[in-house]
Amino acid sequence: MVLEGKTIFHKLWYFVTTYILTLKRFDLFLQGTLLIVILLETNVYLLLDRDANEGYLPKLVGEWVRLGAAGIEVVLGAAVAWFGKDRRQLALSGWLAATSVSGLLVFAFPFAVSNPPNVELCGGTEISLYNETPAYDSNITGRTAFLVITMLLCALSKVSIWAHGITYLDDHDPQNGAYFYGILISIRLSLGLSGFNWLRPSSTREDWWEAHLCLCMLTFMFSVLFTLFPRRMKSCVQEEEFGVDTGFCASLGRIVRNKVLIVQTLGFSFLSAAVFCYVLYDRAYVSARFHIETIRQDPRSSRTLSDIFRSLVIIFFVMIFRVRFSARRSDGVKTNTASRVGGVTAIFVAIFFTVMASISCNTGSIVGATGDGFEQPICSQQCGCNSERYGFSPVCAVDIDATFFSPCNAGCAEAEDLNGILLLQNCTCSTETLRAVRGACSLLSCRTAFGAYQVIYTVMLAVSGASFMMFGMAILRAVRPADKAIAVGTTYAVVALLAFVLGNLLYMAISYLTCVYPDEGACLLHHPSLWSASATSALLALLAAITSIIASKIPGPPKERSTEF
Repeated sequence: MVLEGKTIFHKLWYFVTTYILTLKRFDLFLQGTLLIVILLETNVYLLLDRDANEGYLPKLVGEWVRLGAAGIEVVLGAAVAWFGKDRRQLALSGWLAATSVSGLLVFAFPFAVSNPPNVELCGGTEISLYNETPAYDSNITGRTAFLVITMLLCALSKVSIWAHGITYLDDHDPQNGAYFYGILISIRLSLGLSGFNWLRPSSTREDWWEAHLCLCMLTFMFSVLFTLFPRRMKSCVQEEEFGVDTGFCASLGRIVRNKVLIVQTLGFSFLSAAVFCYVLYDRAYVSARFHIETIRQDPRSSRTLSDIFRSLVIIFFVMIFRVRFSARRSDGVKTNTASRVGGVTAIFVAIFFTVMASISCNTGSIVGATGDGFEQPICSQQCGCNSERYGFSPVCAVDIDATFFSPCNAGCAEAEDLNGILLLQNCTCSTETLRAVRGACSLLSCRTAFGAYQVIYTVMLAVSGASFMMFGMAILRAVRPADKAIAVGTTYAVVALLAFVLGNLLYMAISYLTCVYPDEGACLLHHPSLWSASATSALLALLAAITSIIASKIPGPPKERSTEF
């Protein structure tokens, strides 16, 4: 191999630009960037939740910050996409750098003490080590400010990933546009949804900084890598358009007048609300419908293996669609074809949500849970329980076949680990044996229903991934190349408004109306009628299917109407 260049530096740069800074590497870096930004966003949410559990912040701080992040996407989404359209790799790098710096500044305001929300026994004794919470944390204001700023910058970085990163790839290799888009949506729906389970344990410990530092530094690393890529590679097949007014108002005007894009964006919004808003309440749904402990993993009902299985199924299923709609045409897939296929798959998403709503089992009731709220059981009123801090941790008093919200609520004063099964003793609410075991009394009888739910939930996410991919390709193909970036940015701004602001408020209302155990606006346990969340998602997915099919019937741009599939 002969390297061009007169000096060592020139030869090294030639090697880097020829063999490392390739389109495949850009695609690989973009995949890693999306995953890291999602995980960083999740970690920030968990750190805010940590302060909320300590009483320093309102319980709903995470929800309001999430709404604020969606709001900034609404306000700045189109502007962010348009501003960086000429130097997309540098624009993406800039947002990643800002996100990384903001995340690193959190370290200037560390947590005062580590105080994990461990489950308590009667009398306040924790089953694991316990540290007293200080009455005041002098760093709370600065830490909260930079956590919120990091959350907002994560939202804008995700807009840049889709508006600048995916359009950069699509311009260079439009035949494989579906391939590029599909692999990103696979990451979003598979590994991206596992972040809560991965990061929650470390977010409450003294070594919380390790995960946060790694995520921030990886974000910065990708920021540096993207600066090395050229504006256009020699392999770019998309020719630049000249004589087209690419000003912000002119570009936005063309977007607004594009009927196909507008209708398809509505469908995208409905599907995003159906899937992503529901995912936020998946753990609450499992607790309400099957009385399964989701905050801490019970070995008998752990979702660790199902999370791995879910990721593999989603990646494999979306891969089928990526391969099917890649490299078949010069632009990969036609607009109306993508809209039609996306609409059909969205119908199946609605069907799976309907099936999920119908899956149930006889869980019985939680002692103390009434139609008007939650009351401390009489048999454990002397315990002074603080269950609001650590959430739903069900135990079963076997001799009376009754499920209690937590060991403290069952009046249990001692705990013993028997080969991974937690046995609780001296339980005042157990009339004969004075014993209880971890998990609801319905744990074994609901195992089949819970397993069926996990399978349908996984298949729903896989099919929705294929639908998202086709919706995204329809949007990319519905506009001229010069408007791709702002089209994607505008789409995500509308999606943020309809799905992540209004849609999230809708699901928050459902959560409020079905809440059994409220705590300062948050909900620790819902009534089984939370199935209405699945039913709502089914309706929204059906609306997404209808609007997408309608979009497939609308004539596309003149350039596309002359092309046969």
